Amino acid sequence: MVHHSTQILAVDDGHKIHAQLWQPEGDCTAIIQVVHGLGEHAGRYARFAEAAVKRGFAVCAHDHRGHGSHAQHPGYFAVTKGWERVVNDVDVVNEFVRRTVPGVPVVLLGHSMGSYIAQNYSMYHSERLTGMILSASTWPAKAKLLPAFAIAHIEAWRLGASANSRLLHKLGFSDFNKPFSPARTDLDWLSRDEDEVDEYIADPLCGGPYTCGLWRDLFGGLLKIYWDSSLRRISSDLPILISGGELDAVGGDKGMGRLATHYAQTLHSRLKVRIYPEGRHEMLNEINRDEVTQDWLDWVGATTGTSRSG
Repeated sequence: MVHHSTQILAVDDGHKIHAQLWQPEGDCTAIIQVVHGLGEHAGRYARFAEAAVKRGFAVCAHDHRGHGSHAQHPGYFAVTKGWERVVNDVDVVNEFVRRTVPGVPVVLLGHSMGSYIAQNYSMYHSERLTGMILSASTWPAKAKLLPAFAIAHIEAWRLGASANSRLLHKLGFSDFNKPFSPARTDLDWLSRDEDEVDEYIADPLCGGPYTCGLWRDLFGGLLKIYWDSSLRRISSDLPILISGGELDAVGGDKGMGRLATHYAQTLHSRLKVRIYPEGRHEMLNEINRDEVTQDWLDWVGATTGTSRSG
């Protein structure tokens, strides 16, 4: 049986983190801490959490600033140091789960934007982790990232950091659906499962718009982590699973391959890559989601030494 609770965690800048915790009634053998992606929320991981609990794992997921039902300003991180505050929130949640379920290993699961946040966090706190799963991640081309960061700064100056920019939205998403033309919706790139795409569209807590300040913070955060010198700050013996869909518009097999190459070059010795043929962006919501869920949970069990059948 799954024990589910909602937690409110205070941050020293006055922000309140809204988190959800799923726990098994019996012994808990590991914790999976979820760091969700852009334009979604913690509740979308309930199905994955229920499968994890059957394996004896607890799952904790929190809403990023500007996300979820309690967002004071949707699509906006903070007035200043937005990226740093979002990364620090991960630490607050990590301290909470380690205090709530003491003495068990913690695996960080970051999806898409959450994978960038997870890597930034692990640059400073990888000793608190037993493993890290990077879902739908990539190694972005800096030739595109640098101009994007500059444009976000200009738009934030021109419109205001809390305003929305059509230009930045187009810059961030315009090409994602092209490989799936003719498309049924603007979000076919998320999954081959039409019901899952429709559910995302119907969810008032999913999607944008996103502010100029968020884009500026996000691009700036990417520029902090995507250097080999940054990856070297992550413990070289931390087990890392890079996983996602072959046709994911964010990175796909090529982007994840580049990411894996850089981890190999920085001598991360416990690296595994699992790419799913024909898969798109959200593998936990894909037509083969049960396979993906079990693969990831198998990896958590093997990594933490707590394997148990579901």
